[in-house]
Amino acid sequence: MNRLKDFEGRMLKKRKDKKDLTTEELLKQYKKRYRAVLVVLAGFIALTALYLYLNFDYLAFKHFITGSYIYTETLDEIYTKELAIDVNGKYYSYFDNLVIAVTTNRIRQEKGDKYTYLYTPDSLTRSKQIEKEEADLTNIEILNDYTLRLNLTNFSKYTGKFIEENTEKLQSRPNIIIDLRNNRGGDIDVMADISSMFLPKKAIIATDHFRWMDWVYRSRKDQPLKYDKIIILQNKASASSSENMIAALKDNLDNVELIGTSTFGKGIGQLTLDLRRGYAVKATILKWYTPDGINIQGSGIEPDIEYTEEDILQFALDRIG
Repeated sequence: MNRLKDFEGRMLKKRKDKKDLTTEELLKQYKKRYRAVLVVLAGFIALTALYLYLNFDYLAFKHFITGSYIYTETLDEIYTKELAIDVNGKYYSYFDNLVIAVTTNRIRQEKGDKYTYLYTPDSLTRSKQIEKEEADLTNIEILNDYTLRLNLTNFSKYTGKFIEENTEKLQSRPNIIIDLRNNRGGDIDVMADISSMFLPKKAIIATDHFRWMDWVYRSRKDQPLKYDKIIILQNKASASSSENMIAALKDNLDNVELIGTSTFGKGIGQLTLDLRRGYAVKATILKWYTPDGINIQGSGIEPDIEYTEEDILQFALDRIG
């Protein structure tokens, strides 16, 4: 209530002060505001002009080809091939998407980077559905009085929420088997949050190397999930963020054992940028390094114990004793 009265008092005083100003003083105030608006407007016009100047060739080409090229049947074929839709003559509207598709295709051909591509609306929707379906398979299984198994199928907002909601259950046994077999990875931030549950506060989880900077992920929690023994199951399909979690726990803790086969070896990361009309572009923008400073791209993470038999879960349980 006192704050409200103080505010009303200040506003009333401001109005009175304004009434006390002479016509010349008011005019001076308005001129000052007018000049400020002009400066902002001039800055906006200058930036717009600079943008148009720097992008003149592209914009000119875009208008020229989409509006004047005579062989429209060729354009139809290219758009259909690259975007998997009939644009119905809307060449200009979909031109940017076409350029992105062609560019990312060339990147994949030259570099072999299969992770850089354009999502069409249908493929983006399907990708999100698959992510949700994979996450729904994540579960916790109580194996006996002293061990539980966490089957973590991907790193997404769904699995992050699952871990958060089941923390007490994860704390119910002194040992854990984390099953990351066939986990292809996912969201780096979610991986860091989940890994933080197992690590002391400020422990290094990973270092992401961008073109312009390095970013260090550190544990933001104080190890709410502590275990006498942690066994991680891995295979050739354990990739990306799952490999990152394996390295984070292995490099920081002395009670972690890796069982299975060598992991996939994906030491790079991507960002998906949403575009208009349901499109999105995904591109490789970083290399990541383990807490020990190793980039696993193309090499993967070797297990402590190589094991390929179907009874690997029982084998891991026997290792705990």
